[in-house]
Amino acid sequence: MLKSTIVDARVRLVPSKKLLDFLDAQKEHFQQVPENVAKIMKQNGHTLPIRIKIIKDAGLVHKRPKIDYDLLKKLTENLPDTPKESAKDQPESEPEAEVKDSNDEESPKQVKYFLYLNDLHWLSNTLAELRRQDHCQVFLHQLIESCDLLLPENEMKPRNPELEARCQRLRAEQHNRDYLKMTKNVDAGLKHYPEDTISYQIKSLNKQIIAVVQFIFSVAAGFTFGFFGVNLMVGPLPFGFRILLGVIVALIIALAEMYFLAKKLHEYDEVLDAPKRKPQPTTPTKRKVVSTPPADGSQVQTLKPHAD
Repeated sequence: MLKSTIVDARVRLVPSKKLLDFLDAQKEHFQQVPENVAKIMKQNGHTLPIRIKIIKDAGLVHKRPKIDYDLLKKLTENLPDTPKESAKDQPESEPEAEVKDSNDEESPKQVKYFLYLNDLHWLSNTLAELRRQDHCQVFLHQLIESCDLLLPENEMKPRNPELEARCQRLRAEQHNRDYLKMTKNVDAGLKHYPEDTISYQIKSLNKQIIAVVQFIFSVAAGFTFGFFGVNLMVGPLPFGFRILLGVIVALIIALAEMYFLAKKLHEYDEVLDAPKRKPQPTTPTKRKVVSTPPADGSQVQTLKPHAD
């Protein structure tokens, strides 16, 4: 499984029954309500007065609240800095509790209605206005403490099966190469690989240098033919036209050389990926059984000693 990018980066809040009951009790004092909040109240069986104006999310304008860093530092100074226990250090009885907790956490995700940050800004401003008018003395943290907070998560996507199979094949080949390299001093048949000798490496390097030099000379020869040869066969041509002919011929030869070079490299890779040696089937040797009748007439068989 692969983690994809986060599609919806908004923080979502699942409204609790306490929050919905408070909104229903104080709806007579509301002048305007966001569209999302009105939809959530309607889905839970609460109705709004007709005089309340429904505002769309684009029409909500809120000022960013100023963060009191001194207060935040004072509240967090007594918190312990001990890291969480790793999965290896936890006892075996805890996974069952973790499974139960995960099931409980998944239940709010099935809810289709959420409160977003704009709705919380509206709720905070509305609560401040209600406290100023002495309608209630409720703060925002008292309403959302019983709500479930859902953070954005990465979507898990399955990997391509063809890519996974290819990765496993390449991984197995690499493991086989590492194993052969570790055991070549033990098995006499693996000691003298041509790839391990200096002469083989020099020959491979010479082949690659020759291929590169051949490519350069072929392209240069094609450009020379297009620049000088056509001019000698046809007659005097403009200088720009001669350069264009040389570049065209050089590109054609370069594409052909690249095709044959890639084909040769592919064949070289197939040779390297082939097994180093094929195991030869061993045929078991049978011992000859010679029966020599003894003098007393009893049939006792004696085994002939092995040739080895």
